Amino acid sequence: MRVQFWGVRGSIPTPISPADVESKVIAMAEDVVRAGIRDPEQVSGYLREHHSMLVRGTVGGNTTCISADWDGGSIIFDAGSGIRNLGRHLMDGPASKGEAELNIAMSHTHWDHIQGFPFFGPLFQRNKITIHGGHENLEGRYRGQQMPDYFPIGLDVFPADIRFNKVEPGQRYPLPGGGSFIPKELQHPGKSFGYRVEHGGKSMVFASDSEYKRDDDEAIREMIEFVRETDLFVFDSQYTLEESLVKEDWGHSTAVIGVDIAVRANVKRLALFHHEPNYPDSFIRELLLKARRYLQLNYPDAELDIFVAIEGIDLQL
Repeated sequence: MRVQFWGVRGSIPTPISPADVESKVIAMAEDVVRAGIRDPEQVSGYLREHHSMLVRGTVGGNTTCISADWDGGSIIFDAGSGIRNLGRHLMDGPASKGEAELNIAMSHTHWDHIQGFPFFGPLFQRNKITIHGGHENLEGRYRGQQMPDYFPIGLDVFPADIRFNKVEPGQRYPLPGGGSFIPKELQHPGKSFGYRVEHGGKSMVFASDSEYKRDDDEAIREMIEFVRETDLFVFDSQYTLEESLVKEDWGHSTAVIGVDIAVRANVKRLALFHHEPNYPDSFIRELLLKARRYLQLNYPDAELDIFVAIEGIDLQL
């Protein structure tokens, strides 16, 4: 199973500012000079070896969109602004001829999770696109986004065959190529849904926009069972621990809770996801380091790989 991250920010698209770009370039240039590197061909190798993508690059500014694919099948999670770049990628294949069958699993329909849909390239060819979700009137919500007051064209203008499928938590739904997914209702204002995807002995869970409190033992136990033994757990870690106390019931979680759940569920890899739009790359890097320290102090024997979800990451499970 191949997993790609197309949008990892929460709440609103957050492009890196010109000032931040300049700051990163200057810092990298100064470091190269201090290292005594004079050969231009050595610069890229040095930076990749000594600095993570959060330092030499950026976490990315697009909102939620992830894809998972395997031989003969795939699934897309959410249609935030990141789905535009996914669409451009898909249009290099069968989708450009209207021959693709695509499945989109929706967590919910808050703006940052649907705003990229009208710019999804496969819509403009006669592809078959099925949108799965647990909310009532999912089709109406999509149509509402493209009313004349908000968008110049309606949903029916697209050549693609767009269908909507209401799913129920706990039920297994088949996907092309022998894959399947199971929805789970999460804790978020207006409801949100997570998904466990399985294919060929590999599994992943997408669980964005969900809040877990340390005293909510039942909800945490349910999530532990849902993600048990998965190869990848994509978890909403938008808030710091301090913020989670102030923004209670806003529907987002912390990296610390994600670590607790992942370790107890024997997950292999934990992706910190749905990054706060006010956090620069440097702050997100600090959150990652704190999560890793928390793991070392509280679960010294755990074999959990924690990483930051970065736009453009391509994983093979």
